[in-house]
Amino acid sequence: MEQLEQYKRVFESFHEAIYIVNKDRKILYFNPIASLISGFSQEETEGFFCYDNILNHVDEKGKNLCFSGCPLTHAIRENVVTDHIVYLHHKLGYRVRVHVRAIPIIEDGDVVGAIEVFTDDTEKNLMQEEIALLKQMSFIDPLTGLYQRRFLTDRLDGHLDLHGHSNIGILFIDIDNFKTFNDTFGHDYGDVVLRTVAKTILYQLKQKDVVVRYGGEEIVVILLDVSEENMLNVAEMLCALIAQSHIRYQEHPMKVTVSIGATLVKNQEQIKEAIKRADQAMYRAKKQGKNQVCLL
Repeated sequence: MEQLEQYKRVFESFHEAIYIVNKDRKILYFNPIASLISGFSQEETEGFFCYDNILNHVDEKGKNLCFSGCPLTHAIRENVVTDHIVYLHHKLGYRVRVHVRAIPIIEDGDVVGAIEVFTDDTEKNLMQEEIALLKQMSFIDPLTGLYQRRFLTDRLDGHLDLHGHSNIGILFIDIDNFKTFNDTFGHDYGDVVLRTVAKTILYQLKQKDVVVRYGGEEIVVILLDVSEENMLNVAEMLCALIAQSHIRYQEHPMKVTVSIGATLVKNQEQIKEAIKRADQAMYRAKKQGKNQVCLL
């Protein structure tokens, strides 16, 4: 690629994440913002192929795009600019929603590779915006960055007064085989699993949604202004994204799955009662084989 060095000089100071591949999708350049968003350094990416389990793009259903539906492949083969929303695999294991634009590189009339520009498309979550204040009030779990359980009793009513008390969905999420992870690899590994699952969940939700570390490996998600269909779509997406991710710990990639119970809060029902029902639904999901969503 004749212009590679020129591209590097130009893109080194760009505010967008950019990487360049040849026709075989070998990564020739990976700029600093790409490293910032993905967690992977230039040394960990340049010289490798983009399908070498690095960014490992998937769609919202968890379908791996590296071998079917890759924006770069489409851009190179068809000589067109493509735009997609995908979920990249951060080095720490969680999924990040990004907008991807793939642009073919033409030299002497032939496509010789492509440039991929990606930007973090994650919605700013209300919880993230409040973290600085809430840390002082001990509402944030220091391990996962999620709300602690007492947020449900001390702050949730005020949150609902602001955003609405109707059309609320509850997801009760439990990490499958978590005790086995702790017993086999130790509590440090269990902490890595918890943080990774928590971030994958947090990064996919709307501004007004709430995520709580309910206890141990249990996470409660409160979805506001949702229908049953919307709620199940979110639950299935989270289940798929977590299952299609892996966690790097001491150079050993490990798979993690979750079981999810889902329910809608009934009229005049207390949130705590709906959480109990979602918990029951989660146990049904466990009994039915894990790594799935159960509605109750």
